Amino acid sequence: MLNLSKQEVDSFLPSLLDPSTIFNQSLSQNTTRVILVRHGRSTYNEAGRYQGCSDESVLTEKGHKTAYQTGVALKSVKIDVIYTSPLKRVRETAQEIINARSSFNASIPPILVTDKLKEIDLSAWQGLSYQYVKEHYAQEYFCWKNSPHQFKLPDQETFPVLDLYQKAREFWQEILPQHQGKTILIVSHGGTNRALINTAIGTSPDSYHLIQQCNCGISILEFNQLESKRGQLKALNLTAHLGKTLPKLKEGKQGLRLLLLSADTSRHQLQQLAEFWQQESIDFVFSNNWKSSSVFTQSLCPKRSQFLYLQVPKNNVLKVWQQQIFFEKIVKSLATEQSLVTGLIVLDRVNLNQVLTKISSSYAEVFADNSLNIIHYPHLDKHPIFQEIAITTSDLGQKI
Repeated sequence: MLNLSKQEVDSFLPSLLDPSTIFNQSLSQNTTRVILVRHGRSTYNEAGRYQGCSDESVLTEKGHKTAYQTGVALKSVKIDVIYTSPLKRVRETAQEIINARSSFNASIPPILVTDKLKEIDLSAWQGLSYQYVKEHYAQEYFCWKNSPHQFKLPDQETFPVLDLYQKAREFWQEILPQHQGKTILIVSHGGTNRALINTAIGTSPDSYHLIQQCNCGISILEFNQLESKRGQLKALNLTAHLGKTLPKLKEGKQGLRLLLLSADTSRHQLQQLAEFWQQESIDFVFSNNWKSSSVFTQSLCPKRSQFLYLQVPKNNVLKVWQQQIFFEKIVKSLATEQSLVTGLIVLDRVNLNQVLTKISSSYAEVFADNSLNIIHYPHLDKHPIFQEIAITTSDLGQKI
């Protein structure tokens, strides 16, 4: 068993990215809270191989450590039941979470194993390297990346992503009526968690790749079963409890990364984030709120030899965005396929929601009113990946 103190795990954690900010909010008797965790780093992750529903991959030493850290981050949460995939890398992750809870004398809930949480079936790709698949299955790989809902391999009769979504729907139908008003922890896989989130919020399978799930990232859904059959996404892929200031770039360190922040966030939380991101390379700030963005610019500007700040009037933000001045004249002059440009976007809530709609209409309603959205464009001419979202502005404390 690893021996990490709470101070070692979360002494650096800003409240905006702390899952306990959400867990401390009380639930109504009709609301079910679901915590989703992807398994820790595995041997196939380390080797750059497709895992799928193969059970040959197990946790690395780092995977065990981060799983334990996740358990520490969840130690004060009253969890009523844990559901896991039967695959070894997930069961090992769940055990480390239990070990962490035990070391803090937290309650140990029952663990239920279900095949409905197995990872996507990638048949012939399982065990092969990403590079080998890209080179030897070029046509199928293109479909996998661009039209996942239409993807299948020659030896498969059905469509793996559609099958995964169907299992996710069946899982929700089965477990939600049993745990109304309770808190559920699901320890599963990246693909499975994406399917669970997307089916919960009503997003179609063609969006399968548009949200990210890092190893041991924490996502949170809430279901009010009297008001709606859909879930509300409260947080996506939180990784700060693992010591990460920003989530890992799944598609490589190139393209454009946007940190979209609500200007309605409290000054205290803005200052925490500015300190947390102090070592990150932020290339430009785009804002319509000087008071909020100044918290960052005052902290970042003295440390940057080249720093671009663009302030836009509140009534002109969307027009500037639509005219692509922002992308064409700023971003594309900085970003290339070989380099990464990171921009901080600080906007009032109305303008932030309008910009999110322009970025991704399929997720705009789901992610509206969140305090923080981190988005990565690996390729500037293709769809973005939502890397992380944090708590809603309605949950925040005193504003600036």
